[in-house]
Amino acid sequence: MTIRQQNSMAAFLSLLMLAIIWLAVIAGVIAFLLLAIGLLGSLNGGVMEAPGMQAYVEGVTPGHFVAGLASLAVFAPGIIYVCLQLRRILSTLAAGDPFVPENGPRLTRIALAIGLVELARYLTVILLNALVDLGTEQPVRLSINLAAWAAVVALFILAQVFREGSRLREEEKMTI
Repeated sequence: MTIRQQNSMAAFLSLLMLAIIWLAVIAGVIAFLLLAIGLLGSLNGGVMEAPGMQAYVEGVTPGHFVAGLASLAVFAPGIIYVCLQLRRILSTLAAGDPFVPENGPRLTRIALAIGLVELARYLTVILLNALVDLGTEQPVRLSINLAAWAAVVALFILAQVFREGSRLREEEKMTI
């Protein structure tokens, strides 16, 4: 029987991932509030007044704030979800046992999340161009992020490697 050692680097990365999750949540809430205030100010003729505050929004169309809110709605949940899954994987690595059966599906879920965020980004760009007036003649450009799609493929491959590693490990435990 082997003795598992704690992986201090993985524990540190898990803690770092937790900090990133909280920073993403806080930044997302702040960005949402600022964009919402900007949108209200833009819809109100360029001025947003509330008790104790005034916001001036000049030269920015409501469409820009809608585009910002839509982008935030697409990216923030995806980033937080991927970070949570990575943290769970890191916790198994920190415990000294990364080839547990749960990590294969976690990598698959990360790949699916990244793919879904990319598809949602495409749909958001199409909808923004069709429904929202950005105040310019140029539409929002639809671009394909090859790095994101390469990451999706790589994560699906790594998920299979983890599944096979877990299976072989379980078979090894069964042999005497």
